[in-house]
Amino acid sequence: MPNNEMRKIEVAKALIMRNKELFRCPVCEKEMVVTRTNSLLCRDGHNFDLAKQGHINLLMKQGKSEYDKKLFAARKVISDSGFFDPMRHKISTLIFEIGTEQGWTTASLLDAGCGEGSHLAQIMIDLDEKGLNDLLGVGIDLSKEGIRLAARDYQNMIWCVADLTKLPFQDGQFDVVLNILSPANYGEFKRVLKDRGILIKVIPASNYLIELREILYKGTDKELYTNDSVIKLFGGSFRLIRQEQIRYKVLLKEENLEHLVKMTPLTWNASHQQIEEIIKAGLQSITVAFDVLVGSK
Repeated sequence: MPNNEMRKIEVAKALIMRNKELFRCPVCEKEMVVTRTNSLLCRDGHNFDLAKQGHINLLMKQGKSEYDKKLFAARKVISDSGFFDPMRHKISTLIFEIGTEQGWTTASLLDAGCGEGSHLAQIMIDLDEKGLNDLLGVGIDLSKEGIRLAARDYQNMIWCVADLTKLPFQDGQFDVVLNILSPANYGEFKRVLKDRGILIKVIPASNYLIELREILYKGTDKELYTNDSVIKLFGGSFRLIRQEQIRYKVLLKEENLEHLVKMTPLTWNASHQQIEEIIKAGLQSITVAFDVLVGSK
């Protein structure tokens, strides 16, 4: 095994060892231990190996996902271009403000549906720069491809292939659960949060990527949509303590438009002709709009 891969395993193993109390078996819900053979093992014998890339797969059965390597590679390019920066800065500001109010000196963050890891990594950097330094970051996603990229690009965080409907963590382990542009399981989020923990959910607002919607869905109910039902469902499980709106425009280079088209689920059912129409439109800028919901238990 190359030295770089050995180092990744050792760094990941050391981090998991320091935080082994986090984990519970996703099959039988028993405690887990880290073995000498780079695995997590529960008392009933369910065994999960640490991959050479530095992540751990906590799924008993790998399901199919629309989120493949090409999509995550495109999202990485878009992320590195600064596309999501205002949204991530808003999240880190919210966490820092709430943490300061509650007197946090340390914080543990779970990004449920982390994709290729760039959101969590940037938020951790922002928080460190603000002065909240003693941080633990954990990212989970159902997509093995996304987690592989996260482990490759961002060390010193725990990356897991896992199902958010059955989180492989003990009760009351996290100060913050992030749920960014991803499905939610509020029961599980509430279970793994500490008593004073917070959930931050980011959802696309009605005019998110409206320029693409006008090409793909002109005159249909998908051209604009409302988050009323999502907000109502959120409020049924968590006490809504903050609600923020983020609106900005992003200038697009031609190559970034192509990556954006590959990245967004809006184009998954689009015809080749519609994709060509988007590319030929030569969009100079795109509207980015999010609603940020902050809830407490």
